[in-house]
Amino acid sequence: MEMFDTFVLTTLKLDSDGKVSSSNVAVTFDIHEAEAHREADVANSFQAFSVAADWRDDAETSNLVKVMREFREIVRQMQEEALR
Repeated sequence: MEMFDTFVLTTLKLDSDGKVSSSNVAVTFDIHEAEAHREADVANSFQAFSVAADWRDDAETSNLVKVMREFREIVRQMQEEALR
């Protein structure tokens, strides 16, 4: 399976309670851009993930599952109405 690297750029920030939290600020496929982001500020960092090249196929499957669940609910409602 073909994979490619994805880099999620993060930065530290203070929330409303004064606690430090990490926030995702961007996504890139370029390691040089990720490293430049990290070097721009001490609060910046990035996380690397490998993503399958056919990730869209998995997303389509998820959409199909969602539609099938909605269809199942419609059928259930029709069955209940028929029994009344």
